[in-house]
Amino acid sequence: MNECMPHYYRITQGHGQGAELHINAEAAFMQGNFSDAQILLEKTYSTIASNGQHNISLCCDFLAARLSLFQESVTFVKNPEVKRKELLSLHNMMWLNIFDSTYAYYYALIRMPEKIPALFKDHMLSTVSFLSPCRPMMEMIENQVFLSQKMYAKVIGRSETLLPVCEKMHYELVSLHVQIQTAAAYAMLGKHHDARQLLLKALGHAMPDGFLIPFVENYTYIKDVLSSINFIASEPFTDRILSLGSVYEQHCLRLSSHNSRPESLNVLNSREAEIAALITDRLSNREIAERLFLSEGTVKQYVNQIYSKLMINGDTRTKRKQLAELISSINNGLT
Repeated sequence: MNECMPHYYRITQGHGQGAELHINAEAAFMQGNFSDAQILLEKTYSTIASNGQHNISLCCDFLAARLSLFQESVTFVKNPEVKRKELLSLHNMMWLNIFDSTYAYYYALIRMPEKIPALFKDHMLSTVSFLSPCRPMMEMIENQVFLSQKMYAKVIGRSETLLPVCEKMHYELVSLHVQIQTAAAYAMLGKHHDARQLLLKALGHAMPDGFLIPFVENYTYIKDVLSSINFIASEPFTDRILSLGSVYEQHCLRLSSHNSRPESLNVLNSREAEIAALITDRLSNREIAERLFLSEGTVKQYVNQIYSKLMINGDTRTKRKQLAELISSINNGLT
């Protein structure tokens, strides 16, 4: 794409401009290179800022939504009404459907199915006319919605027809997602042998390119089966999935519970809430830094912000104790 797209732009008056930047951003993201992905994403946004490339812009938004679950500095609009109105004024249903798919996938990942747009939440994709190349990706996103709704048998049944379509169209990446989703569904139904066979196949496909994010995004469902695979034959690739997946799972849980948090904790942003929970788990600043891939100095700054926002005073040990007691009392109240 890096070689071909400049020639394509010249003969199409710039149609699809920024596509190669975006694909490179997605590749970096899939490999867990989040800073590189963010830089390339911002370059793509800058490239398309004034050229009306709505398709590329929507692809960027989809990546931004997923990347925001790993990089707090990535801006993803959680309130979609303004952009929806803008797209409605352009009278292009395809763009609206792509827009809905972004929020469907995002809220499915953090397991907030009640916020998923109706097209996906109510499973009305069959009523929409998509271009054939779009259909497998949209079906994959609906699979993720079914997982978030705990409709596991539905995922398995749908995947049996979706995987051959992916193979016929040479959609290896969509196929990888669907294999992992199906393994997740089997695991949730207690069919660990079937889940294990599918995960081994998916790992074989993903390892050469280092594409670990589809596994991490489904970590909650596959962690036990993946741990058993790694126990028998530990690999750096699966080690990284398990390590990143554990942090990712906790972050998603905190995002999904944010709306039910008492007002006293809503003053914390998602990263601060994440660090506060780790402090409560008795992790030192150094351990938190290692867990979240931050510097120890950055963690110390976050910790000071947490204490300031929650008006916790005293020496370091006293502050940690007060924070643990506060969060414990809140959790007990919620249960």
